[in-house]
Amino acid sequence: MTTERTGRDDGHAELASRTPWLEWAAAGVGLLLTLGVFGAIGWQALHETNTLPVISVEVDEAVAIDGGYRIEFRARNTAGATAAQVEILGTLAGDGGEVETSRVILDYIPGHSIRKGGMFFKRDPHLYPLVVRASGFATP
Repeated sequence: MTTERTGRDDGHAELASRTPWLEWAAAGVGLLLTLGVFGAIGWQALHETNTLPVISVEVDEAVAIDGGYRIEFRARNTAGATAAQVEILGTLAGDGGEVETSRVILDYIPGHSIRKGGMFFKRDPHLYPLVVRASGFATP
């Protein structure tokens, strides 16, 4: 016994085998996004992380606390490379030279980011010129 196919069955089979245009469009968008992400990661890997960290420090405020003063600061890494064990040095200077020094170490500062911290002084930082700077780092 043979079965005959009608034109109606062939039409459904042909229609079912075609991929809708919306599916092609979604696949194309997904491909473009994937290639864009891999391209951006590759570009950063080759260009930005080859530079050494550049750390700048800005004082936010000086606050009186029990037993002294707290300086709050922001350390900004403007380069693409991460800096580890970043030492921040704060110095109060007087007429005769250095009056007091405080140090803090930040674990790391990723590229193009900011980390906040603080340091303590016994003397009032409003009475002396205050210099806060990054004094060193390690490469992770």
